[in-house]
Amino acid sequence: MIRYTALSDTGRRRKSNEDAMLADVENGVFVVADGVGGRAAGEVASSITIETFQAAAPSLAEAVRAYAARPEWSTRNAVLELLESVCQSASRRVYDEAESNNRRGMTTTLVACVVGGGACFLAHVGDSRAYLVRDGLIRQLTEDHSMVNELVRSGQMSRDQALRSRYRNVITRAIGLYPTVQADLMSMESLPGDRVLLSSDGLSDMVDQPRIEAVAAENDIDTAGRRLIEEALAGGGHDNVTVVMVEPEATPQTEAARARARIMETLFLFEGMPFHVRLRVSRICEELFFTPGQQLVREGETGDAMYAIVQGEVRVLNHGVELARLDAGQHFGELGLVEPIQTRTATVEGASFGSAIVVRRRLLTEFCQREPEVGSQILWRLLSALGTRLATTNELAARTLGAAPTAR
Repeated sequence: MIRYTALSDTGRRRKSNEDAMLADVENGVFVVADGVGGRAAGEVASSITIETFQAAAPSLAEAVRAYAARPEWSTRNAVLELLESVCQSASRRVYDEAESNNRRGMTTTLVACVVGGGACFLAHVGDSRAYLVRDGLIRQLTEDHSMVNELVRSGQMSRDQALRSRYRNVITRAIGLYPTVQADLMSMESLPGDRVLLSSDGLSDMVDQPRIEAVAAENDIDTAGRRLIEEALAGGGHDNVTVVMVEPEATPQTEAARARARIMETLFLFEGMPFHVRLRVSRICEELFFTPGQQLVREGETGDAMYAIVQGEVRVLNHGVELARLDAGQHFGELGLVEPIQTRTATVEGASFGSAIVVRRRLLTEFCQREPEVGSQILWRLLSALGTRLATTNELAARTLGAAPTAR
């Protein structure tokens, strides 16, 4: 059963509330939208966005049920693609309303969460936020699309300066700013005790993250929601403040979910990336289950994918001779991400029951085009790994031939 709380307050300085929210527990759809534009225009933008998600809620719930029945890469991404489509529809509707009624500049932020099947699916535009409360700690799931955050990320402004900047509420992406919008999309498996917090910037501007963590983690969900609103008002209440907190149903595969999360955290392509970035990257990661003797790749065939072992063990064979065994955390096939017709030099087969994460070249390419900043980080890491592999091969060849290693 999904438990939730949803509260909104005008604040101490605003005369009207331009925030809007949706808590459709029947369909598992929860949304916060913070309107921008003044003179009631922001209120219109946020209301249109909520109406759009309310209308799409049954379709989103159906997609989540399909994922729950067959939890795999294709059904997971089908939910994300539908979420993106709803974001596009909302942006088009708000933009058209603004154009037809002389309300240019009328926009809204958006943070949406769809829960079900032991997973959460999120969409985000602007500077409203989503947080994950897990094991008593809080993690920010979204990255503000704001001017000051861009300056902080590029090193042109410190976080302390950003907090004091007069431009801290200037957003760089919004629903309705253009007919189309790029939303950040991500999914994650829900673990026992998880809470997802959605909020407008009326909370994050007034209450620092450690305090949000303390309130959200240490109280029952209804009390936590009320206290977060009270904290924002006590901090000044300069803006409307909206809080939606959800306790989703946990995945029945808790240990497997934790194992997948550990691999995403330690795999060289994604190591060191912020948690929320790894959640976005996970949409390109398929999962393959294998049995003893099942071939993952075959010697002499071409391939275009890299494999990272999540659970279990595989054997690496050349002409039937076992060369090595790989277990959880180890990977192979990274050359397939560079050369689409890479010929496999060995056969890899299951030595036990297990699973692997598969990253395919085509999906990596598409992700790099969609998110070039994150994509460039992944490609640099791939280049570094291939450089290290080439250097190792060069040194091995030199020792075998009795010659000095080639300078590099």
